Amino acid sequence: MLLVADTSPIISLLLADKFDLLEKLFPNYIVPKAVFDELQNHQEIKRFKNELEGLKLKVKEINVFFPLSGIDIGETEAIILFKETKADFLLIDDKKAREKAELLEISCIGTLGILYLAYKKKLIKTLRPIFELFGQKNRYFSVNYLNYFLRKTNELEL
Repeated sequence: MLLVADTSPIISLLLADKFDLLEKLFPNYIVPKAVFDELQNHQEIKRFKNELEGLKLKVKEINVFFPLSGIDIGETEAIILFKETKADFLLIDDKKAREKAELLEISCIGTLGILYLAYKKKLIKTLRPIFELFGQKNRYFSVNYLNYFLRKTNELEL
């Protein structure tokens, strides 16, 4: 299965030291050049520079002259790359970008979905500590979504 990834979920997974889950669940994933560039220049993950260089990021150049209305260039390129490659999933968290993608009949999964899938495949035991870490690392997700997944794993809600 092919997955195209946007920047934000990669950052969240790196900050939670869970990027390996993405590689275990979707060993065949790619990122557009704009996402790769955003990762290289993102202040929050500068300390992961060596790890980023060691990741097996497959980068694809996309010719986009301007972003889709209301979303950034990385999200735009991710949507276009998904369509071009006929990927199975688009890994994206941004609400506006996800809505645009779903209008184009793109199957989306977010960071929380990746973590839940990892839980179901017994790659991780609990979600709550990861969700709490997201709050400490200024990675904000809807409490409703967080609690939805915590209920599915029989963990205490936030």
